[in-house]
Amino acid sequence: MKEVIVHPTPELWTEVQNVPIPEPGPNEMVIKVIVAGSNVKDWLHLTALNISLNSGDDIAGAIHKLGSNVARTNEFNIGDRVAAFHPMMTAHGAFAEYAVAPYHTAFKIPDGTSFEEAATIPLVIATAGITLLRRQGLPPPWSPRSSSLPAVPLIIYGASGALGSFAIKLACASNIHPIIAIAGSSSSHLRPLLDGMKGDALIDYRVGTGEMKRQVREKLNGLECYHAFDAISSKGTWIPISQMLSPATETITPLLSVVSGANKYDEEEVPKSVRVLYTYVGTAHSGAYRAGMVKQPLDEGFVKSDPEWIYVFFRYVAKMLADGTLTGHPFEVVDGGLNGVGEGLKMLKAGNAKGFKYVFRVAS
Repeated sequence: MKEVIVHPTPELWTEVQNVPIPEPGPNEMVIKVIVAGSNVKDWLHLTALNISLNSGDDIAGAIHKLGSNVARTNEFNIGDRVAAFHPMMTAHGAFAEYAVAPYHTAFKIPDGTSFEEAATIPLVIATAGITLLRRQGLPPPWSPRSSSLPAVPLIIYGASGALGSFAIKLACASNIHPIIAIAGSSSSHLRPLLDGMKGDALIDYRVGTGEMKRQVREKLNGLECYHAFDAISSKGTWIPISQMLSPATETITPLLSVVSGANKYDEEEVPKSVRVLYTYVGTAHSGAYRAGMVKQPLDEGFVKSDPEWIYVFFRYVAKMLADGTLTGHPFEVVDGGLNGVGEGLKMLKAGNAKGFKYVFRVAS
């Protein structure tokens, strides 16, 4: 089979090599890749570590072979249409004709969802789900918050990207409102997601930090806000977001989630009462943070159960797709199949994917 290896230096380049079709472990499946998705980490992590790898982690395709334990569950069958989150920085990723994924981070693609749409979902919805529903403890979509309870405001910075958009979708499914979505020019797809009747609002960060903070206060309309998600986590974006949260009380600690492990988040401008939490989505596979990672949750035992939680969550994701309460992210297909991966990642690195995701059609 053909597989793409991504090389980060001296400039990003790729090579297509022929390798054997991989074999699944007992709890894995081999998937014939129809469409592979892409994420910033596909080039960023390789550059930071200076390693070369088939770095794709979003898989959409058909099951080719099941591991022994997976076959015994009778949950999946050969030929099933599935999407999956491949373990980051490991072999047999999505940029290939066949890829491997653990069965607990795979879900069936309903008939009404295309492979292209499905390929935009796994990694980012896992990140959004772990962030809001695990680390911040907000209610899951299968047990949404009652409308009779007081409002629970949520600030999402970087809302127009795939991660921010899926965070909005999950918050809405869990009846978390008002959502204060902060984005830039590529945010037209957000308006149908937000419910103005429940106080949701879209704010343009380009108005400047001071005006952005003023507009957030205005949209909160006196409500205390203890939940925020910085889906960008770059160049100090978390600092003004942290300052938008309400002060801690005896029973409530304001929580700010971030998604980059490259920062310390210890600036003096961050209020001392705000607890910053780093979401490492790799816990969906490992159930643990890596040694030395910043701003980890205090309860390691809780993190250990992330894989079990993701198993349940991904099955509910499939249900929401099937009943139309969840959709994927806008996408653009890059020409060339596997031969287009290099160009697609270069465009991704250049920041050209604004409000959509690049995907690669590997097979028909």
